[in-house]
Amino acid sequence: MNGSGWHFSVSQFLLPKAGSLASECEDAAALSLKQGRFCVADGATEAYDSRRWARLLTKCWAASSHLLTREEFEPWLSALGDRLERRWTRRALPWYAEEKARGGAFAAFVGIAFIPSEKYLAWQAVALGDSCLVHLRNRTIVNALPISEPEAFGYHPTLIPSKLHRQQGIGEQLTVRSGKVASHDTFLLLTDAIAAWYLRMSLDDSPRVHDLAQLLDSRDTLGFVNFIEQERDQKRLRNDDVAIMRITLEGPPAHAVTV
Repeated sequence: MNGSGWHFSVSQFLLPKAGSLASECEDAAALSLKQGRFCVADGATEAYDSRRWARLLTKCWAASSHLLTREEFEPWLSALGDRLERRWTRRALPWYAEEKARGGAFAAFVGIAFIPSEKYLAWQAVALGDSCLVHLRNRTIVNALPISEPEAFGYHPTLIPSKLHRQQGIGEQLTVRSGKVASHDTFLLLTDAIAAWYLRMSLDDSPRVHDLAQLLDSRDTLGFVNFIEQERDQKRLRNDDVAIMRITLEGPPAHAVTV
């Protein structure tokens, strides 16, 4: 992204569910300012080693130089699944872990890449599962994917599997969307619990959305922890791991484009 004329401002928080250690958090986030790539993932709690799978997906996607279209996604995913499988086979697992490992790991994923050109900055997002991208312009939601309604969460979405035999046709199930960036656009990457909360609070025009934005502005980790605890205590936010990454872009004022 060097020389593109655009400036990225990034804030992120990662928090485990109440009662869990930070090391037990199954959400993951990664970014590459050089590549202009940002992503979050949510490992499925009931599956084997999903925390590692979520971290592997985010780390490798952020570092990739390819857009990873539907056609490119499956070969890329197969290589990662094979990498995780080899790690498992090198370890002596107890019988109950071996049984669970046969089913593989699963994770929800959403990522966004920014692509500069001579005339404008484009964005392309890919998602599978219930981790979401929310695109804000002038503090108004103009895009939300792959889920745009708070009521749509909790219906067992398709997740990204680590096992190769489960990956066939997975690229066809990806949500892929693209658009043009305007200066001061904001993009939020959110795992499911905080995504459902954000869409609901936005729909209700709740001041808590602004409170969250202020915490992201200040990067106040303790304040964020207190904020999440309050929302959980009030039953507005489901007790689950939370990953949130906010990317705000500033560019030449001439970039006043439509979505």
